[in-house]
Amino acid sequence: MTVTEPESAGRDAALLRGEAARKRAVELQQRRAELAAGRPADTESAERARLHASESLERAKQAHRDAAARHVEAGAAHRRAAASHEQAAMLADDGSADAHQDAAAVHRSAAALHDAAAIEQGELEEEA
Repeated sequence: MTVTEPESAGRDAALLRGEAARKRAVELQQRRAELAAGRPADTESAERARLHASESLERAKQAHRDAAARHVEAGAAHRRAAASHEQAAMLADDGSADAHQDAAAVHRSAAALHDAAAIEQGELEEEA
């Protein structure tokens, strides 16, 4: 099995996020050590904290956008599957036509759930 381009890009993005998280954890450990040693906050550390908070907010918003996009893709896949079942039902004998129609209904229902989830993710991104 080969890795498709979107899967590869997703893995690369995950690796980058993981590396950024490790770097941030090291920075936080260093800052905790500075605070424990009595070093007070200064303009530079406050600006760094503001920047990190801004970056964190942007990552959260991007995560919601990405989740919404995946739900849109999943909904489209379910609609394609429903259409395939409906086409198969038209060509099938009476015994399997009903099963295909039932499967199409299940896929359309799943597509509606993904559509709703995509909208919800968009709303969550707006709140962030």
